[in-house]
Amino acid sequence: MSELISLQYSINHLIAKIIFKVKNRKFNLNKNQYAKKFNQVGFACFTDKNIENECKSILQKLNSEDEPWDSENRFNRSASKAFKKELINIFNSGVNEFIQSAFDSDYYIFYHTLYKSNRLSKAKIPEGSQLWHADGGPGNCMNLMICHSHINEFNGSMKIFPWEISKKLLGNLSYGYKRLIRSDLNKIKNFDHSRMAYRELKCNLLAKYIKKNAYKFFQPKSKTSGTIFAFRNNCVHAGGFTEVGNERIVSIFHIYPSKKQTSIEEKFESLHLKNKALPAPKELP
Repeated sequence: MSELISLQYSINHLIAKIIFKVKNRKFNLNKNQYAKKFNQVGFACFTDKNIENECKSILQKLNSEDEPWDSENRFNRSASKAFKKELINIFNSGVNEFIQSAFDSDYYIFYHTLYKSNRLSKAKIPEGSQLWHADGGPGNCMNLMICHSHINEFNGSMKIFPWEISKKLLGNLSYGYKRLIRSDLNKIKNFDHSRMAYRELKCNLLAKYIKKNAYKFFQPKSKTSGTIFAFRNNCVHAGGFTEVGNERIVSIFHIYPSKKQTSIEEKFESLHLKNKALPAPKELP
């Protein structure tokens, strides 16, 4: 992302903060402990009984359907529409306050996908988002995960590094990747120069730096439904790779600061379908 476009996202966020502060003078932006942790280390986890119960309700509805998943194990229609009541209740149970406190502003849900992770064969290896990576999008995008099932290392609970470690890893990646592209790429036999091939190069370099420095990642665990796992999109992370016989069902939201003040009900009037990776700055409300 160019510096100019990144600056436009930052300006949008600054304006959103000012508008929110003016319109919500009594809102205590500093009271949410999870928002503090999110801003300090780049991620935070929390839950409560209401969130747990609503997630269990979503699982029950999924289990009652014959074919809820498409060929890529994603929910085959708008999850925000199908589970609107449960999601509104989840956001009313601390998620809305958390996001507003973390952003110091109101927010806009760009898209929401609900998917299932499982592995049917031991021969399958990690790929795509299951490899170490950073999303590379605007720095003020929040990835918010609602874990409808329990999570642990066996069913692919997402792993992540704090922002301070992520910055070191991404700095090393930038230097190492440029060096590889400029001088060593011709040594790689049968390199196909596709977008996915270049992505794999970056993922492999990140894995190399992580192993070399023995950095310790965070991986949340829970014995029941309902963990909220929010993280900065550019913290280095990997997830979704399960052990054979295990399964994980989660919702993932991409959320941006918004200048427009809306209720939770208004936020869920949209279908939140994923049509592209990120919005243009001028498209943000």
